[in-house]
Amino acid sequence: MVIPLPGTPVIIDIGSAYCKVGFAGEPSPRFVFPTITGTEKYNQVMVDVNARNIYIGNDASRMRGVLKVKHPIERGAILDWNDYYEILNYIFYTLLRIDDLSNYPILYTEAPFVQRETKEYIARVLYETHRVKSLIMVPTPILSIFSVGLTTGLVIESGDGLTWVCPIVNGQIIDQSVQKLTLAGMDINQYLKNLLMREGINIESSAVEEIIKEIKEKNCYFMLDRNTEPDVNDSLSLAMPDGSSLNIPHFIFHEAPEVMFQPQLLGFPIKNISQAIIESLQGIDKHYWSDLLSHIVISGGNFTHSGFEERLKMELSALLPQLGKIPKPKNSDPKQDSKLKLKSIKSEKKSKDTCPHCGTMVDLSDDKEFCPSCGGRMTLPELSIELGGTPSKVEMVDGKVLCPHCDKLIEDFSSLFCPYCGKGVQSFDPPESMVKKINQTVLAKEFSGYYDSVEEVLRYFVPDNLQYAIFNGAAILGSLPSFLRLFVTHEEFLSNSEYLYKDISEIF
Repeated sequence: MVIPLPGTPVIIDIGSAYCKVGFAGEPSPRFVFPTITGTEKYNQVMVDVNARNIYIGNDASRMRGVLKVKHPIERGAILDWNDYYEILNYIFYTLLRIDDLSNYPILYTEAPFVQRETKEYIARVLYETHRVKSLIMVPTPILSIFSVGLTTGLVIESGDGLTWVCPIVNGQIIDQSVQKLTLAGMDINQYLKNLLMREGINIESSAVEEIIKEIKEKNCYFMLDRNTEPDVNDSLSLAMPDGSSLNIPHFIFHEAPEVMFQPQLLGFPIKNISQAIIESLQGIDKHYWSDLLSHIVISGGNFTHSGFEERLKMELSALLPQLGKIPKPKNSDPKQDSKLKLKSIKSEKKSKDTCPHCGTMVDLSDDKEFCPSCGGRMTLPELSIELGGTPSKVEMVDGKVLCPHCDKLIEDFSSLFCPYCGKGVQSFDPPESMVKKINQTVLAKEFSGYYDSVEEVLRYFVPDNLQYAIFNGAAILGSLPSFLRLFVTHEEFLSNSEYLYKDISEIF
């Protein structure tokens, strides 16, 4: 394996179901393995094998029949710190095999609102145990929205343990509007297991959770019309790891994911995804609704089941009228956006003048540009704004300009300001055509109107690979030179732990 040049950020995305590891600037993670650990179940079975104390990732998955399989991370929380530490060792020393980690900054992805103690403990482990020189921890919704090239939008992110609805404006998460749902992939697994048992199908294995998850990932989908009567006679034959086969009714595959829109099927008194989106919008100013609903970003491995985008659009179309009318964004007027033009003023040539820098009288008869005493520039180009009007006539008395404000005579008639009172000598009067146009102009409204229908405002942005959306956003962000200066060194962390909470929106 070719290791990138020193200074390339290493991306570590440890989720509840899978870990993704790779380098910034690469299109996909180099290593993807399940976030599971395994220990020996029967010592006598492992007699002729050089057994290890712990098996991680794909090694544990391959030997799950003779191992006690554990999930050290559930619902975004680290339940077993010893297993988590072993996963980090597996990443750095078995997969990456980097000789000196101090040459490679670490981009660590985290869920929103991680507890302060947990975040700083993870940082200390990386700094002090693995000798990482610099580190940055970025919330996953920001990486998800950046994976599709946006900085403003509504991120709907669902993994194995949690679902997040995060409004993001200019790279900043609107904290008060974030919705956290304990409804995700593991709940689909549980309901799928319940449906199988209801049909008399009981999978007897120590790795039943892994088998159920594999069935879900390969076969489940979202159904658009929930009221369609299922065909109970239609079934699918699936091969099991022990060589046996199961005949599973086909309607189960679209019934299991239904808990994402109907959590009451599991007995959970929580809101579904559509209701969480409505509550999230209600917590933010309504003039952001248009930008958020027209930039809905779907992310996470739990949404890889086909039909989710269409089903969500249908559910939102039924609920969004509860919000009332959705304001349209302001329409920019090209006439108002046109910039005022600057033009140079040709002033009368002077024979001598005072240096504006040192005050020395300088002879300008030989076209001097710089003062011989201080070297300062004598003449500067004068610019005026093209307002479209014409200068009004100036009253002259004995070849001198009469100030209309203080009635004093000004020798330098090219001057625009009176040297005595400081007020303008010449004024600009707009032509009659411009005055007429100004009077007919209607003042701009706060917004340009409302959307007539819900479908008109809804727009989705779906990454090419939902499961790797967070990693892809981190790979893009980590390759930006302006982002590299945000990494926190060990010395900065020791001096002030607040460096871990830097606002990365400044680079957008």
